[in-house]
Amino acid sequence: MNSLNTLYFPGTDIYSIRQYPIFLLFQKIHLIKPVEMNPKKPGVESTDSFIKSGFCQVHTPCPLGENRDRFLHLVEDIRNRKDDYAGQLSSLILASKSDQSSTGEDSEGAIIKSLFTPKDLQDKTTQLKKVEKLWQARLVLAIGEILDGEEEEIARNLAMLDDDQAGLFKELHGDIEAVEEDNPFAELNQLESHLGAAKSGNIKNRFKSWKTLFLEGNIQEGDVFLTTSQDAGDLLLQAYEKKTNQGAPLVAELTLPGLIGWSGEEASQAAVSFSEQNSELLSQIHETLSDLSQKEAVADLATKNTNVLAALSEDWNVQLETVFPTKQFGRIYVKCYLFPNFTCAALVGKTAPETTRRKNGLLVVVD
Repeated sequence: MNSLNTLYFPGTDIYSIRQYPIFLLFQKIHLIKPVEMNPKKPGVESTDSFIKSGFCQVHTPCPLGENRDRFLHLVEDIRNRKDDYAGQLSSLILASKSDQSSTGEDSEGAIIKSLFTPKDLQDKTTQLKKVEKLWQARLVLAIGEILDGEEEEIARNLAMLDDDQAGLFKELHGDIEAVEEDNPFAELNQLESHLGAAKSGNIKNRFKSWKTLFLEGNIQEGDVFLTTSQDAGDLLLQAYEKKTNQGAPLVAELTLPGLIGWSGEEASQAAVSFSEQNSELLSQIHETLSDLSQKEAVADLATKNTNVLAALSEDWNVQLETVFPTKQFGRIYVKCYLFPNFTCAALVGKTAPETTRRKNGLLVVVD
């Protein structure tokens, strides 16, 4: 099957049941991680079901090396304090810019300063600023994932509490034997009702930090930039409009189930099974999208391929309904935008070699 190289942004991890359905459509998703895996124990930390199944590949631009453990210690300290993350991050940034010596060996300022010890570079100030910028970007992304994970855990607990209360009320009314029809999507909606809406300012800061790492890395440019945040997608759409004074054309609309599993392992198995059953259809969708990203004569091509994708979308919906009925699993929406003559990487500031043939970017927003 011809799988598109898909780069996920601005998140750095796939941890949520709300994200899992994207693997039905994309089986080769690349993630940017703020911190590399343990080089002394490769694979030990790769317990993620999607990594094991080959759906995910992780990249860490500018690995921390010997400072990896220090960074992880700092992140864990932030996680365990349970106080104001934003305030802590502000203090870290101020500490990194302070020229005063620190009395604590493991203070934030000391950690940041210790990152820069090369003897062969002349412009130390410039290099130090670069290191600090990367350090801060890693922290923003790491803290963002902590907040997301904790918010979802709280929402799960509240949803379970709602279920317990509903069960208690039924028991009090003598309705002990009442059996409810299994409806995973209803349970998901119950969970989401306890989740707060992501703040656009939060997404903007995380997107900026993600770009910082992306631009410093040698990550192969993806055919598709994928996000599960409409706010993040809007930032890329705005970047294209700013460069061209016109909006990006919407070339495809598809659907996905709202839920494919309550755990990474369960969802991974569901994605593997579905992709095996529908490998030909997936290949046709990917090839059509790939044509859009690779070829010129965009206007005519977009019209032609949009019609093809519309027909494939109908087939796709039929196959989804057989495995994940809408009544039980609900639906979320997938929108594919084309950036004629601009790759997604170029829109976030990455300069391609002159020998590289200009391509068209594809943005996929799942929301």
